Amino acid sequence: MAAHCSFVLPRTSAPSRLAVTLRHVLGLSVPRPYTSRGLQGRSVVTTATATDSPQQAKYARRVIAVVAAAGTAGLVSWQRAGRPRRGMAMMAEAAVAATRAAQDGDEVLVRYRGSLEDGTVFDLTEEGDEPFSFKVGAGEVVPGFDAAVRGLRPGNKVTVKVPPEQAYGARRDDLLVGFEADQVPKGLQEGMRVRIGGQISALVTKINPDGSALLDANPPLAGKTLTFDIELVGFKEPPKRGLEMVGWGGQNLLVPMGIANSRVSQVFQSPTWPSSWPYKEADFKRQDESNDVNFYDQPRFVTHIDDGAIGAVRDFYAVQFAKAPQGEYSVLDICSSWVSHYPEGLKAKRVAVTGMNEQELAKNKQATEYAAKDLNADPRLPYRDNQFDFVTNVVSVDYLSRPREIFQEVHRVMKPGGVAIMSFSNRCFPTKAIAMWVANMNDGPGHCQIVGNYFRFSPEGGWRSISSVDISP
Repeated sequence: MAAHCSFVLPRTSAPSRLAVTLRHVLGLSVPRPYTSRGLQGRSVVTTATATDSPQQAKYARRVIAVVAAAGTAGLVSWQRAGRPRRGMAMMAEAAVAATRAAQDGDEVLVRYRGSLEDGTVFDLTEEGDEPFSFKVGAGEVVPGFDAAVRGLRPGNKVTVKVPPEQAYGARRDDLLVGFEADQVPKGLQEGMRVRIGGQISALVTKINPDGSALLDANPPLAGKTLTFDIELVGFKEPPKRGLEMVGWGGQNLLVPMGIANSRVSQVFQSPTWPSSWPYKEADFKRQDESNDVNFYDQPRFVTHIDDGAIGAVRDFYAVQFAKAPQGEYSVLDICSSWVSHYPEGLKAKRVAVTGMNEQELAKNKQATEYAAKDLNADPRLPYRDNQFDFVTNVVSVDYLSRPREIFQEVHRVMKPGGVAIMSFSNRCFPTKAIAMWVANMNDGPGHCQIVGNYFRFSPEGGWRSISSVDISP
């Protein structure tokens, strides 16, 4: 089936009727194969405030020692791409009840190994990983996996064989999608997994000599019988809401939606910092090193996290912004788009946005100004020193190939005492995300540490109160 339209259709229940252009590729997935749903809304925030200058390093270090954090604010929305996660990074200790059996509605913790009929392992909980968490009976995993866990007690183990109809269904020929050469973006290669129409994951199976392409939108495990070895570890402890962190002007800030017993919220409570910049050039390599302008040249008027995560971001912003003088504060959103996820009724005097696509930025209704900017090509921000009370970024920090320079620029344009807020998710365009980020998409605390190190050394001593908080709904 060929696709000839130059626009992105909304989600459709009939993929065989897709009519999209590959220049609207939403993203490449890193599938963990047994999901049956999209991104959940898991959110973690890392916050930090700016000191007057890098020369104030001693002062910043003293504050860090007292508050056990210093740097940027970062919100993390956790959902393992490809398999439903209600927040691996948010995992609390299992509340083991030896006499209780798992039933619908329970949030359970499991360890598992998934394999094909030939013994090939396609997914597992790695040694050292937190157990996988999901809600029984909520449609968050394939039906066969769900059914196998129902009735288990902590410590029970089971091996089940799941036929295609209880997993990903049979393969469908009508999910083979063809694209003409003029609709195929530069850099597309056989074997890549992309998202078409902003929603549907597809494998590039063939690039023809004339430049046209054939994509397979079948799930990777469609038509396959799967075997799962499962152990029920226990039941997830309910989240404990409410914690304090530093906000604008160094004020103490109560975050009522923050999950205090999340491992992500605890990353910087007693931080261990490297003595020097810990990363090498190879850590920032990307699968697709082509010009980012080509990848983002067409506008994508979509959101990359679900409504629950968006709401969590907005609520957190509202808590942070409320500490600044209303009607007087200024905000900069970097790597922005047509929406910045700020709260409605935003009372900022100035809202500047930068991003890759000018058409998207022009549609941002909360922005008072915008500037198209590829920060990986030129990290310098087009603003004078000490301009902004807040700098925000939503689900883009994992694409920064020159983060040290970019974070130094963020520090330069911020007012002393301002707050930077970085948000990130484990849904990404993996061909454009940096190597060390995609190396383990399940390591929420590790991702927080990466962002924390960016702040710690960019510039060194320039940030205080680096902290993270899980605000998942």
